Amino acid sequence: MDLQQILDQVNLAGLWQQNWFVFLMIGAAMIGSITFGMMRMRGAKASNQNFLAAHPDASKVYLAAKAIMTTEAAKAHSVNGGKPEVFFEGGKSGFYLAPGQNSVEISYSYSRPGVLHKTVTTSTGIVKKELVVEANKSYFLGFDRKEERFTFELLEN
Repeated sequence: MDLQQILDQVNLAGLWQQNWFVFLMIGAAMIGSITFGMMRMRGAKASNQNFLAAHPDASKVYLAAKAIMTTEAAKAHSVNGGKPEVFFEGGKSGFYLAPGQNSVEISYSYSRPGVLHKTVTTSTGIVKKELVVEANKSYFLGFDRKEERFTFELLEN
């Protein structure tokens, strides 16, 4: 079988003529999602720059996240009653805090492969914590599953 016979059997022109609208919609969805993602990243970056301009001594709080056989993640829902200023840096995520005492609502979830179900997920629900941070420091916010409590520690820069 030569190339021409294979192309005749596949009939790409006929496939395009019959399904042109589907291909067009898939392309439009891809372009739309890429555009939306870029706009969202630009908006988050501008928001972070505004926050850092108002709080040049802000501290970074990195969140626990792991995904291999099990998946675990900590998430900040609010900081001082407002939306957290989230950042992404080198595959890690976190949020900014102004120096001093901050009221943070966080949650932690942990998923593992199950026996009777595909996955089993455990979550703490939203927990309110008071975190005290120093200026221009980096911290790690995680969860100790054995003791079932959040951990908050200073990172060495």
